[in-house]
Amino acid sequence: MPLLLTVAGCAGAPELPAELRYDSGEARNALATALDAWKKGEARALARRNPPIRFLDDDFAAGLRLSDYEIEEPDREIELHKDVEVILSLRDARGNVVRREARYQVATKPGLAVLRSDH
Repeated sequence: MPLLLTVAGCAGAPELPAELRYDSGEARNALATALDAWKKGEARALARRNPPIRFLDDDFAAGLRLSDYEIEEPDREIELHKDVEVILSLRDARGNVVRREARYQVATKPGLAVLRSDH
């Protein structure tokens, strides 16, 4: 007797459960919160927020201060494992302004993380 297989409902990609979906709005908020905290001199407190945000940036770690930033494509959705390009205006210890193009990746699950990805 031949085996007959039927495939139903293959109209597109399966929908992920809510706990696994990537939330672009949540990612954008985490990125802005992290950069605003750096700008205010409060980036070290990000890990103590509720929910905490893990923030890694070599310029921040090197002691540069963020004086301003601009997300290059502010209306573009942030996607999982895709770089978000940001123009940073930084000040070094002498007060000199340095402009840099930076790329960040933003995770929302299992926790919030904003990670510099261009170094």
